[in-house]
Parts: sequence; structure tokens; C-alpha cells
Amino acid sequence: MKRLSFLTVLLFTTVCRLHALEVPPGGMDVRGGSALEASASAAVGKVEDLVLGKRIVITQPDAAKAYAAQFTASVVEGIAKDERVLAIIKARIVGNAVSGEVQAKLQLRKAPYTSFGDSVGVDIHREWTEQPVTFVSSEAIQAGTTAVVLLCGHKEQSIEVESIRVLKYPATTDVSSLPRAKMTKRSYPGREEDAPWRKAALERIEEHRKADLSMIVTGDDGKPAANTEVKLTLHRHAFEFGTAVVAKRFSGESDDDKRYLEIIDRLFSIVVFENDLKDGNWSPDFDEKRKAQRNAELDQAFAWLAERHIPVRGHYLMQVATPFNLHDIKDSTVIRERTLASVKERLEFVKDRVIEWDVINHPIAWNGADMLNKRPGLEQLDRDVFKLARSLTQLPFCVNEDQVFRPGPQCDDTLTYIESLNKAGLSVYGLGNQAHFDESYLPSPEHLLEVTDRFAEVVPHQCITEYDIVTTEDEELAADYTRDVLIAVFSHPAYTSFLLWGFWEGSHWKPAAASWNKDWSIRKRGEVLEEWIGRRWHTEVTLKTNAKGKVKWRGFPGWYEVQATGHKPVIAKPTW
Repeated sequence: MKRLSFLTVLLFTTVCRLHALEVPPGGMDVRGGSALEASASAAVGKVEDLVLGKRIVITQPDAAKAYAAQFTASVVEGIAKDERVLAIIKARIVGNAVSGEVQAKLQLRKAPYTSFGDSVGVDIHREWTEQPVTFVSSEAIQAGTTAVVLLCGHKEQSIEVESIRVLKYPATTDVSSLPRAKMTKRSYPGREEDAPWRKAALERIEEHRKADLSMIVTGDDGKPAANTEVKLTLHRHAFEFGTAVVAKRFSGESDDDKRYLEIIDRLFSIVVFENDLKDGNWSPDFDEKRKAQRNAELDQAFAWLAERHIPVRGHYLMQVATPFNLHDIKDSTVIRERTLASVKERLEFVKDRVIEWDVINHPIAWNGADMLNKRPGLEQLDRDVFKLARSLTQLPFCVNEDQVFRPGPQCDDTLTYIESLNKAGLSVYGLGNQAHFDESYLPSPEHLLEVTDRFAEVVPHQCITEYDIVTTEDEELAADYTRDVLIAVFSHPAYTSFLLWGFWEGSHWKPAAASWNKDWSIRKRGEVLEEWIGRRWHTEVTLKTNAKGKVKWRGFPGWYEVQATGHKPVIAKPTW
């Protein structure tokens, strides 16, 4: 029996090698022969040893805790910033399930489990398959500190993993030259063309987002233009469709800068500065030249936007997950003093040039709110920031958090956090819902609306503040999901705004999630923005003023281009 078992293993190993995935030359093995590890909390499932590899059986899945069960492939070598890391996962699904799924991550092995690239959803098939996944390291990683992990506790499944090979390639390697995973085409509930939720949402938009509008049209002399034909064209929505932007581009003179501003001016009705108003851009260590340049760029951007009636969100005053500029400071007193001084400086500089502030960013956060619960003496810093800010401005205050649409602690604890601030007399005006999506979890639009209803009970306004979606070469999926999130949000009365976290590949934290390519060719998700914001949700009418120069019509509120016969066109805002 022992000899038969040995021959079986030998034959099995030989077959595996014969079917090994071919990888491009130039890669360096960074595993160093370390063994594959597997773990699962007793609450979700168990780990079983195999002749080769490991099996994890998930019997009580938790959608919010994929990390409760995972395979771990330790990386022993260091990895430089932007190096390509290719993980080759040999796995199969067993049992009754048709397919399985893991979330692959390149991350620290120990707390705080920082990720060094996007998570990638990987389908696991019934036959043994080698699935390649590529990460681009977002920063330099010290040797012996990281691993490729496969999170699988979110779904009822039995997964066998024989091996995980990990190789690194130079930063100059073309990512498209590396092998790609065999993926099942993904979708989401409610995507179908005749989905009832969408029909109801579009009807709500027609009923509640349009209004009875009126305007007194005046001529070039400032007097009412009586009995005059006038064409009214919606120029900029009152609802805040927007994007994150970079301040320096508003004073740039390159062709890219000009195209960047042209799209903002034509399509969007609000912006938020991506990093310019964050604490890290206001370090007390900056020299006077750097401060002056920062202030000049912001002043010019604010002026350009104000001239075009484009409001700005303030983002942010304090981040509860320790921001990069405070990582190396150990003295809580210094952190407190720097934080409060920075809040005061930024509020005094900005004044009323924003319409609201994300006062607290990431109060729950992906690795826990460490500024409040891991640094003695700072437990109330968020409330101190809130009180200081309120003493300096009466602008509305928002709490901004990610993964609010995903069941689990970031949703539940964000709700509890807002309730606690309200009970303490620190009134929260709005929830900033970051809404960063990945194809590994795309909740239905109906679920988005249900979560919105839940938060509407404790906070009067909601904003989608940082929308993007990452898919694996499925732009059709990204476009359809963008369309349906837009429709769902615009249809719900709790929302005041919907902002992308960037729109151009040349200036985007996740280039794969951009709406326009670097050469300014448009992606399908960008076409969705053009179609729905620019064309479908649009009003254009030709009317005749009465004897007092007044016209009335029904349409989307906002700023209108008014073209009266015989007069110069103007941009004006009707009443509603």
C-alpha cells in the first residue's frame, strides 16, 4: 500500500508538472521554498491537510469577513515599488458548488495587514487550474514581511490549493505580457435590461428631480424682454455630479490640462480636491516657497471654479486612520497639536470657498481607527477637531467612510459612530459614502437603496464621494454598474451629490478605474457619464416670454444658458 501511495503521488506530481502554466522569463522566485499555510476561524469553517497542499471548508460564510479563512504564501524577498508580482495559484473547488472564489491580496503578514495593490477576485473551477494574478506593488516592501493571501471566508465553498508560486518582475515589465487568470464572466443582481428596480427609479427621477422652473428674462439693457422667443438649455445641474480634481491643473498650460478643464466645465457640477486640502499637504515643515505655490494653485483653482458656478467639497479635516504624514510621530501630544493647528490653518485659508467639509475621514477604517484606539491621549481627538471646526465655520459637516454598502463592521460601526456624534451634540449633516467598488463584490442597486434608507434615519443628507469600480478586463460590466449606481443614487431623495474619485487615466489613483484613457479616448464608463448626465438628464426648451418677460417650464434645476432672440446669451439660474 505504501508503494502504491508513493506511485500515485509521483504520477500526480508528474501530471501537475506537465500542465504547469508557462510564465515569461525574467521572473525571480520570491517564495524561497516556504510552505503554504492555511487558517480558518472555527466560526466559519475548518482546514484540512492534503497530500499536496491544503483544503479549506467554509460551512458558515460571513460576507463581511472573507479574511476569517485564508491561504497564505509567504514572500521572503523584498519587493521594490512598482515591481510586478505574479502569483500563480493552483487550485480547484470540490463538493457540491459549481464554482468558488477567493480574493487575492499582496499584503503584510501581520497587523495592520496593509495591502500593496488592488485586491483581485479569482474564480476557482472544478478542475485543477493554474490561475495567474498580477499585482503592481504600490510601495517598497521589506523582505520577510509580506505574503500573497487568498481570502475565502465570504462564501460557502470547499477549496483545495496545491501551491502558490510567486515571482517578481522589474517595474519596466509590461503587465499585459504576464499571463492572466481564466475568469468566469461576472455580473450583479438587477443588471438585466428590464429590471423592475430601474423602471421605478427612473420614474422617481422624473417625478422628484425635475421641478417647475421660472425666470424673468432680461435684455442687454437689463430690462425684461417682453414677448420674446427664448431658448433655455441646461448648462449645469443643481444636483452635484462631480469628480475629484488636482489643483495644479487649473493653472497648467499643457494640452492635457486644457482637456482636463474642458471636461470638468462641460460635464460636472461639483468637484473635490483629491489631496490638496488634506493634512499631509499642510505640513509645518514645508518651506515658504512650497507653501506659497500650494496656496497660489488653490487660489487659482477656486477662482476658476467660482467663475463657472462649480462648488467644491472640503476633503478632509482629520483622518482617523493615521495618515502618512503622522506615521513616524510617536508622541500623542505632538500629533494632537499638529492636527488641531492644521485644521485651524486650513479652515482660515479656505473660508467659505467650499460648501461642506468631510470633518472626519475613515472613522472606522480598513484596519481600525488607530488614531483613536491605539494612541493613548487621542481617544477624543476626533471630537476635539469637530468642536474646533464648528467654532471656526458654520458649514455643514460630513463623516466620510468606505465600504458602507458592504455588510459588516464598516457599515454598522459607521452608523453607530454618526449616532454617537449626534447624541453628543456634534450634529452630522451628511454621510460621505466613498463607494469604491471591485468586481469581487458588486451589490445590487436595490441593496444600495436599502442601505441608503437605513442611514437616512440618522443623517439628513448622503453623498457618494469617491466612486470608482475596478474590473478584470470587463469594461461592459464597469459601464453597466456605473449607470445603475448613478440611476439608483439620483433617484433617492437623500442624496445631494455623486462624485467620481478621478476621471482621467493620467491623473487617477487607480488608472484602471478611469473614465477617459491617457490619450483622452473615452471608455464605456465615460460614455455612460456623457449619456446620462449630459444627454438623458438634460433640459432644453424654446418658449416665449409674457408681457413681463417671464417664462415657465418644467425641467432639471440648475444653471441655464439663456438665448433670447436679438440678445447675447447669458448663464442664469431660474427659481424653483
